[in-house]
Amino acid sequence: MENNEIIFLVRGAKKKDAGCQLALIEGFRPLMLSLIRRYVYDADAVDDYLNEGAIVLLNSVDAYEEALGVPFSGYLKKELFYYFVNIAKSHRNAISLDAPDQNETATLLDSLADKQTDIENDYVHAEDLSSLLCYLPKLRPRQRWIIEEHYFKNRSIKEIALSIGVTPNSLVKLHRRAIQDLRTYFGMDLVN
Repeated sequence: MENNEIIFLVRGAKKKDAGCQLALIEGFRPLMLSLIRRYVYDADAVDDYLNEGAIVLLNSVDAYEEALGVPFSGYLKKELFYYFVNIAKSHRNAISLDAPDQNETATLLDSLADKQTDIENDYVHAEDLSSLLCYLPKLRPRQRWIIEEHYFKNRSIKEIALSIGVTPNSLVKLHRRAIQDLRTYFGMDLVN
């Protein structure tokens, strides 16, 4: 479109002439499409963004001041640019969990599932630990000490025996008696 034609259409659009408004929208459609493709990246919503671009164009017509000497096409390009860049910023971190993953074989939601996490068993384990902490004070002090050293501090029986200067065999017997007593407190029949 020629600059004189644009000025004529802008003046008509300011007076709410529907023909002038439609001519401006159609004339600047390539500009809107270019900005949408460059900044929005949503191919499924191009028609929606074209409609929003038309609204920005009509608002720009109302706000445009011809007396300032700025060409309308430059003014509109700036308005559309900022509008679509702001849309792109608001959608920048929006990712659908239904979108295909990198391999295109599953969705992002499928890739979030951790195969090694077992919530039910983790809960049961936490409950068992809670019960164990209730029963530990019922053990004799030496039995409680060997359980705490071995299971809570993750030390081996051999390492504990070396640190206190006794044979590992004596600690194995103490550990076994402590485990038997805990099974009794838990109400478990002794198998060993």
